Amino acid sequence: FIMNRFLRIFMWILFLAALFIAIAYFLPKEVNVERTARIEASPKTVYSQVIDLHQWSYWSTWSQIDPEMEVEYLQNGVGVDAGYKWSSDNKNVGSGSLRIASASQLDSIKIIMEFDGQGTANSAYFFTEKEGQTDVTWTFRFDVGNNPLMRWMGIMIKKSVGRAYETGLTNLSARCKVLEQEQEFVVLVDKIEPFYYASIRGEVPFVEISLKMGEMYGQIGTFLAENEMEMAGMPFSFYHLMDDEKIDLECGIPISHIIEGNNLVKTGSFQKTKCATLDFYGD
Repeated sequence: FIMNRFLRIFMWILFLAALFIAIAYFLPKEVNVERTARIEASPKTVYSQVIDLHQWSYWSTWSQIDPEMEVEYLQNGVGVDAGYKWSSDNKNVGSGSLRIASASQLDSIKIIMEFDGQGTANSAYFFTEKEGQTDVTWTFRFDVGNNPLMRWMGIMIKKSVGRAYETGLTNLSARCKVLEQEQEFVVLVDKIEPFYYASIRGEVPFVEISLKMGEMYGQIGTFLAENEMEMAGMPFSFYHLMDDEKIDLECGIPISHIIEGNNLVKTGSFQKTKCATLDFYGD
């Protein structure tokens, strides 16, 4: 009697295990999460808070869960190929690394995440301007593979990530609102492609900078007209050195191809580089 009872229990265990495995293969192989929020800020402000990983501490859900989380930034932590490694004793944060795989300025950011011992996930942010505000769509994709246990865990992962994304977007919205209300500078790293230019450089008294810039651009315009050339881009200026009294100023205008300069106007080529950009409005 006892043996029969144990045998029945054993058979039930086998049956439930088989059922557990069988149902698992009907569960999704991928965990897909998507959340969207409208943020009362410009795409530039919102984009700047995501492309710069140093800013994540202000709005990331996981930074709030464990403010003591250890973070090591990679490639300066800003822009494509930048990333960071994180480590936390909190089981809801864990350890891993992430890297910005690609980005389209003010449009999208794609990220690859490596969770220590748990695999790789892909995340993306999409930014769409709507009536002076920004719709942000945040996605998450994780392949749980063919492991039955991982497929069951995928259900919990989806719920957990979904809640974290909702909280993160709420935090991001609050952060961006504050930045715009306080008119904080928004700095972005951008690429400058190679171009040809004509320019004038000289020392200018600080108090005469506006007047001298006008003169320089006028002289460059005259030079271009004499050579039957048109502007190939927006005018630019470099402040090579400056103090309280004077500026080593260079004003230039992009041109379509290189030509010979003269005693006043020089021509040259600007090499491809990266720069930090911001919009400043004022006197």
